[in-house]
Amino acid sequence: MVSERYRFECRDVADCDVVVYSEFEASIYEAARSHLKDVHGRDVTDDDIAPYIETL
Repeated sequence: MVSERYRFECRDVADCDVVVYSEFEASIYEAARSHLKDVHGRDVTDDDIAPYIETL
């Protein structure tokens, strides 16, 4: 059983309401990077995303 979950809430633009959950840390970073690139056209690194990843 996985004891930790991770959450990313997009705050790139005011009207974006995407929230991503994952049980795997690597997956949450990948999903966040993909969302920011595909939806907002931003290329970001894990370091850019790290402050927005919450451990639940």
